[in-house]
Parts: sequence; structure tokens; C-alpha cells
Amino acid sequence: MPLFYKPLQSNVASKDGKKKWHPRLVKVGKMIDTQKIAELIADKASLTAGDVHNVIRNLMSVMREQLLNSRTVKLDGLGSFTMMANASGKGVLTADEVSPTQIVNLRVQFTPTGLRGAGTGGTTRAMYTGVEYQRWTGTSDAESTDPTDPTKPKDPTA
Repeated sequence: MPLFYKPLQSNVASKDGKKKWHPRLVKVGKMIDTQKIAELIADKASLTAGDVHNVIRNLMSVMREQLLNSRTVKLDGLGSFTMMANASGKGVLTADEVSPTQIVNLRVQFTPTGLRGAGTGGTTRAMYTGVEYQRWTGTSDAESTDPTDPTKPKDPTA
């Protein structure tokens, strides 16, 4: 299935004074939750959806624990997760003054696994390899689903 995009005009004019158009990815179908992911994985494995769901929940718990212990978590073939702190606008004049009260936000940074392309000399991201794009011609975004399968969008030409 391709990634759908639609044109979106910028709210800010460029240096030449024109508001330019750019592609914006469209989310189609309902969000896939942990249970649906477990069912899809179970279809590809010799485990039940309940077993897979339990593993996913435990994975999230262990990842949280490790991230909060200042560790980076790497899942081979997927990528790495690292805890990042934002202290925006809260700088101090000396190293001795630095304290956790300066932290205003925590987030988890995800970096997809990199693959070195043969003969390209560059790195691509494993999750992006082979992606295809298709212009979205539907009338709405996130709730446009095929009621028989929430993982498949309606035909955008329908």
C-alpha cells in the first residue's frame, strides 16, 4: 500500500512573496491499536493474538523502565529509542547552577535502523525502503475506512 499525500499551501510566504504548495501525508483509516497489531502479528506467527498482545505490553513496560534508567533501547531491524530532555529558555550562567528544575519537557526520540545502500555510499532508513506515493483524491482523512477492514482505506477514486 502506498503513502497517500495531498497538496497543502503554506501559511507563510516565501522570499519571493508567494505561498508555495507542498505535499502533506494523509492518514487514512482508523488508528491501529495494540490489539490489532497483536492480531496482525499472530496471523504471521505461531502464537495467539493474546500471547502477542502480552509480549507487546511487556515490551512497552521494559522499554519504559530501561529508558527511565538512562539507557538507549535498540530493536534490531526497527530502530533505537532514546530519552531526550528539553530545557528551552532555561539556561544558566555556570555548570554548577545546572539542575533538573531546568527540564521543561521529556520525550522519546526514535531513530529508524539505517541500512547502507549498495553502491550509493549513503545511508537510507530501513523502514522507508521501497516506499511508494500516491496522490490522495478522497474527501476526508483519518475516518475514511473500509468498514470490513480498518487497515485498508476506501478506494480514493470512489
